Amino acid sequence: MATDTDIPSSLPSPRHVEAMVMGADAFLEMGMLIVGVERYQWYSAEKNIAIFKEEFGATPSSVNDLWSDLREMELLTKKSRPKHLLMTIRFLWMYPTLGPLGRFFKIDSKNTVRKWIHHFVPRIAQVMSKRMVKWKDADLGQTFFMSVDGTCCRIEEPRPFSKIYSCHKFGGHAGVNYEIGMSIILQKLLWVYGPTLPGLHNDLEVARQALLPKLRAYGNGKRIIADGIYGAASESDVVSIDNEFDPREVAEFKERVCSRHEKFNNLLKLWDCLEDVFRHGITFHRECFHAVVAIVCIQLDNGSYSLFDPYPMC
Repeated sequence: MATDTDIPSSLPSPRHVEAMVMGADAFLEMGMLIVGVERYQWYSAEKNIAIFKEEFGATPSSVNDLWSDLREMELLTKKSRPKHLLMTIRFLWMYPTLGPLGRFFKIDSKNTVRKWIHHFVPRIAQVMSKRMVKWKDADLGQTFFMSVDGTCCRIEEPRPFSKIYSCHKFGGHAGVNYEIGMSIILQKLLWVYGPTLPGLHNDLEVARQALLPKLRAYGNGKRIIADGIYGAASESDVVSIDNEFDPREVAEFKERVCSRHEKFNNLLKLWDCLEDVFRHGITFHRECFHAVVAIVCIQLDNGSYSLFDPYPMC
């Protein structure tokens, strides 16, 4: 079940397609007209952005950055349209059923809506790898290198019923788990692993599958900061958790790092496709998860989102 950050793509071989150049203002106008705010020019820029973000989850500049990434990575086809990208983003943001989503965009056919969602979601998911940072580029000589935590997402109970999907965070209801690693110094994503089955492996067992061996192989004395479930003595050479013997400054630093990481997880869960019970199977959930991560990383990169400084205040 566990997979690395490379997405097995069913997309056709890359072909260079000169997709249209957009812009934040163009996406703002398109989005506001779709929403039905025809006199948006009368509003302040701040109000327009707030309305747009409420409807689509991302700022117009973030949507434009995503479109630019898709163009740069040559993931668009001649039929790719900005309107359908907005529809896909709204699907990830609000996770509606296909009928209401189609009516919102004045598309009658559910099959057409489904086609464009499945056109764009795997393409957006591939943007995640572009927005992640390689470990060597995040290595600024620090010992505490990365914060790590798992986040569980609810899914519709698979059939036949099995306890391997049981997630204690949801009272035993079905879910899948993803392991996330964030740079402690940079507002950058370093690691995504999953989905894994919460009924089979806890966070520490998942870390032992890939992350901890890779960290030891990377060397340079790097350590991760994580919560108490990672606190096995056998992993203490690379994992640092809250310790009663830590000096006050170190204890505060670790607490802030973990809180900062939780903020990133919470930004992901603002997107209803990751917060609500997912109805479309585990394979598509993985693509949707990576797509949301890509959009959140874009918003961190352009300042639409921010994570606080992990170092304690003087």
